[in-house]
Amino acid sequence: MKIVDEITLVFAQPSLPLSLNKSNSIHWAQRKRYLEPWRLAISNAYIRTNVLSGLPDNTPLDIQFTFSFPSNTRRDPHNYVATVKPLVDELVNLDLVPDDTAEWLSVKEPILVVNKENLCYVKITVRSNSESDRN
Repeated sequence: MKIVDEITLVFAQPSLPLSLNKSNSIHWAQRKRYLEPWRLAISNAYIRTNVLSGLPDNTPLDIQFTFSFPSNTRRDPHNYVATVKPLVDELVNLDLVPDDTAEWLSVKEPILVVNKENLCYVKITVRSNSESDRN
C-alpha cells in the first residue's frame, strides 16, 4: 500500500446532515437511528478508499467535511457538529487515529455547498510537523 499525505472520502449522503438545533429537539434513539446510516456510509467509504491508499499510522490528522444541500437556505456551518461528531467517532472506531483528542485530530468547520449531487466529501490530511508540535 502506498503511503499518502491526504485522502478524500466520498459517499452519498443518506439524508440531509443533522443540525445541532434538530438534534437537540429529538429523542436520543431517533437521533441514533438518523445518524447510523451516516456512520455506515463513512465506514464503507473509508474501507473502500484505504484499500487503495493509506495514511501513515499514528499520525495527527486534519479533517474537513463538505456537506451538500439541495437549496440555498441560510445555514451555520458549525451547527452541523451533530453530524460531524458521530462521523469522527466512526473514523476513530476504524483505527484511523488512536483517539479524537486535539493531539490526534483537528476537525475544521464543515463546508456547506448547494448542489444536487447529494455527496459528502471528507478530506483527511496528515497534519504538518509545525502544527503537531504546537499541541
